[in-house]
Amino acid sequence: MTFADKLKELRNGKNMSQEQLAEKLYVSRQAITKWETGAGLPDIENIVAISALFNESLDSLLSNEKSLFSKHEFLYESRTEYDLDEEKQIDVKIGAAREVIVERTCEEKIQILLASNRLNYLKQQAKVKIDECSRRMDVLVKHSPDFTDMSAKEDLFVFVRIPQRFVAHLELSGIIDTLRVRDIHLDNLEVGGKMKNGIFTNASGHIELDVWSDMTVDVDSFKGKIDFNQIHATSVLNVKSGSCYLRRVGTRNRFIDKNGAPIELAKSRRNDSTESEKIKEYDFIAEIAGFGSELKVCR
Repeated sequence: MTFADKLKELRNGKNMSQEQLAEKLYVSRQAITKWETGAGLPDIENIVAISALFNESLDSLLSNEKSLFSKHEFLYESRTEYDLDEEKQIDVKIGAAREVIVERTCEEKIQILLASNRLNYLKQQAKVKIDECSRRMDVLVKHSPDFTDMSAKEDLFVFVRIPQRFVAHLELSGIIDTLRVRDIHLDNLEVGGKMKNGIFTNASGHIELDVWSDMTVDVDSFKGKIDFNQIHATSVLNVKSGSCYLRRVGTRNRFIDKNGAPIELAKSRRNDSTESEKIKEYDFIAEIAGFGSELKVCR
């Protein structure tokens, strides 16, 4: 669905006229008509406003459009870079953020970009601190006392750009609305904290989701393994493309289909040679672990 179709659907779903939407966004009705007919896209500030108004993620709004945010065209930015010359384990503590994007860089340095279209004192409100020792790097996004988690969850975007040949293991933790991993291979990515949405596009590797909240994960052109390590969670896996092998470990965990019916699977044996051969036929493995959790799989 294009942005034009999505916007029209969201507006109609709220029984809102073009004039009413224009008034809420402080634009003309002609601008709404232009966006809904596909004659143009809103600027970044209006995209963010539409996302907030309809409680719709940016990736959902722009899934079939060229992402405006891939160019880092934000009103306010703060960039931190650090050279790498050897393979390291990197631990990134985000705190709170609206969206975190993990992507590849060809440069031999890690880059942390903090960005927003509303936080005009961003450079004073959020800073990046880096501590390095042998084979390890700790990255901390520090907030000033007047910068609340609420503001961060509404308006802060964090780009983590990785020179992947120098990263042995990436740990990422925080309270975030959306995590997007795109165009990158990571041997191991461990995600902790709270997360509503995960979007993994054109990526590969082993992703461990140690997330203590219900979440929705969208997978498109992914190869490798995703572990759902949760306790008493009800999460959703949307497989946009590729084939997925389901594996269950732990206690009282189960998969359900898109209609809510349980998917019957035998308990996996990690060293089962027959299963190992079968897995090779699939693009990625979705493993549910933890305790007492359900994962709805939509394909």
